[in-house]
This record gives sequence, C-alpha cells and structure tokens, in this order.
Amino acid sequence: MLVHAGKTLFTEDELRCKGSGLLILAPGFDLELLKLRVAFDMPMSVNSCCRSESHNRAVGGHPRSLHVCDKPYWPTGGCCSIDVGTRHRGEGYRQKLIKLAESLNWSVGIHPHFIHLDRRVDYTSRPRATFPY
Repeated sequence: MLVHAGKTLFTEDELRCKGSGLLILAPGFDLELLKLRVAFDMPMSVNSCCRSESHNRAVGGHPRSLHVCDKPYWPTGGCCSIDVGTRHRGEGYRQKLIKLAESLNWSVGIHPHFIHLDRRVDYTSRPRATFPY
C-alpha cells in the first residue's frame, strides 16, 4: 500500500497482476509512483500495473512491456509502469496528467481510454518518450 500523510494513494490490489496476483515493483518505482500521485493531487484509477509474463501475453501486451514483473525483458527487477484510466475524466484531467508526468521524467503513452506511464529512464538505456497507442 502506498500511503502519504495518512491517506492511501494506491492499494496493493490496484497494483497486483489481474491474472496471477503478483506484486513485484522495480526497486524505487513505488517512490516514483508516490511522487507522481502526490503532485497530481487527483484520483487515479489503475487499469494495469504489474503483469506476469503469461498475463501480459494473454492481454496482448508487448513482449518487452515494462508492466512485466516476474520475467521482465529489461533489467528492472519488476514492474515499472502503470496505466491510468481516463475514459470518463475529461480532456483537462488527461492533459494535466500528461504534462505533470512529462515534467517528472515519466514516459507517456496516450490512448483514448487510458494514459500509460513508465519509468524506462530509470531501468533501461531508453530515453523518456511520449507516444500514441
């Protein structure tokens, strides 16, 4: 559970793999999530965080996905990405989240129904990126 000032910002259930129940975050990723959530200061609905390799495959995830927590392609030691649902939040919400994430050095994937956020800059040789889904 990620808590700040006595307030739960993310529960373990939100971050667990929906298929396997695994919760393996890359070292330090929890702190980056906490910084993002505190700075955003708005509710966040988690669509996906940790994924086992088999669950990632089952949902059509990329084989090198930074969501994979049990057998990551990259030397992350666990999951270092999260998808935040934005379907009914409005464009202002989406733009605020995108701009904040970029300013905090998160990579941002923009989908009509969610925003993918990852910390590739901390665990891979890949630079920060903003990209469409």
